[in-house]
Amino acid sequence: MKKGFMIFALLVFGAFVYTISAMQYNYISNVMQLFAGNIFGFIVSGVLGIIALGIIVKVLLKEDYAYNKSYWILIIVLNPILGIILYGIFARDFQLRKFPKTRPLISAKAFAGFEKNNQVDYDNYQYGHVFSFIKNNTSRTIYQDNTGVKLLNNGDQFFPRLEVEIQKAKSYIMMEFYIIKNDYIGRRILDLLHEKVKEGVKVYLLYDHFGSNKHLDHHYMGTLKQAGMNISIFDPQTLSVFNSNLNFRNHRKVTIIDGDVGFIGGMNLGDEYNHQSKRFGFWRDTQIMVEGKGVVGLYNVFIKDWYYVNNQVLDLYRIPKPSKQKGLFSVIESGPDYEQGLIKDVYLKMFTMAKKSIKITTPYLIIEPELMAAIKIASNSGVKIQLIVPGKHDYFTVGFATNSYYEQLLKFGVRIYEYNERFIHSKVLIIDDKLASVGTVNIDPRSLNLNFEVTAIFENSTVDELVKSYNEDLENSLEITKEKWRKRGIFKRIAQGWFNLFSPMF
Repeated sequence: MKKGFMIFALLVFGAFVYTISAMQYNYISNVMQLFAGNIFGFIVSGVLGIIALGIIVKVLLKEDYAYNKSYWILIIVLNPILGIILYGIFARDFQLRKFPKTRPLISAKAFAGFEKNNQVDYDNYQYGHVFSFIKNNTSRTIYQDNTGVKLLNNGDQFFPRLEVEIQKAKSYIMMEFYIIKNDYIGRRILDLLHEKVKEGVKVYLLYDHFGSNKHLDHHYMGTLKQAGMNISIFDPQTLSVFNSNLNFRNHRKVTIIDGDVGFIGGMNLGDEYNHQSKRFGFWRDTQIMVEGKGVVGLYNVFIKDWYYVNNQVLDLYRIPKPSKQKGLFSVIESGPDYEQGLIKDVYLKMFTMAKKSIKITTPYLIIEPELMAAIKIASNSGVKIQLIVPGKHDYFTVGFATNSYYEQLLKFGVRIYEYNERFIHSKVLIIDDKLASVGTVNIDPRSLNLNFEVTAIFENSTVDELVKSYNEDLENSLEITKEKWRKRGIFKRIAQGWFNLFSPMF
């Protein structure tokens, strides 16, 4: 039996190699015909063939799921030129091997060690095992009964409170955003930071090049630098074969003020986040303000990112005043600088701990197999699962990709709601109405595997407010039922199926 299977496997492998070789030969022959009689054609064809073969070998040797490998091999086999270009942009590995020399503190996981080890009685909390898992797998500190969390719904709550806290700053302000714009709200916040610099407050601003560069007036940003504001760009996205980090983004949105107050959530600095976009109008989003000891978790995320960009360790730590709110709190991060998707692992743990309900809000929904399996198991175990996604998408391609997962989710018994023909950008996960995550993480492969992300996990009284807010969003949403979904047109089905094929690349 084993011998027969081995022979069969070798025959399949031989057929696979023959098919690739034949297709590459035909492709190279066609290229050579374009340059008939020209030595340049032979050189180009040979180089393309060698690069394509090298990429195929590299993909085969990766320690990854087969579905993550197969579509890259298919693309490269069908069209080596397009495959090489797409692979170079979307699939190159993050260069961790250079970190021991270029960023030794990140390589040594030193920044996680800046948080103190607190004694936590996990058994006294219903979801203490989740926080114990966080501690054991991420080395992040768990804060007990000393961290306050305040819910801020939408820009009309977030931006006024952010302005108030900026104006109160005495020592330093740290900010990092995926998107910063020089529109009305962006300039308003940046002008406030400028005024604080004049008062002697140290200001550190970090933004992602891909998300922000096209929205900025660089002359204006230059004047802020000249005034003394410390401004840095996360991984400038130069289009070059030498830039292996082209496909990675810093998607974090974190603010720390004097070590006493921090903000984290889905909102960037731009008018659309304050309902002033002509295209979107009302913009639904969720941010939280953190006070007390847990602010240190946000502080450590920022100083690590600042070190990543500048090779400079900021030493502005101040012991925060503890908050009186009871409960557990932790900040966790993930990104390509880690060997594992830490936030995804914690989410999977949260799914397995659910006994009654799972509530999810995400603007982008592309579900990887392990998450889909966790959803299926939870639903089959009697857990009620509710999912809110946008009724209006910012990118039609992602909209079709999101829709392509409805059929499977509906079969599992998940109740899907589209938010009132409007865009919802909140990133919220609630387990049993007792445990919650609010941060920057979307439920898609980019957020969970490629982006630099951060989220806050907490079990305290603020979860009650978050549940109330979630239920209000449900009232403003339209449920997608099996019957309604099966009536969609054939062209929508085809478009959804097509974009589902490429959804792992989004």
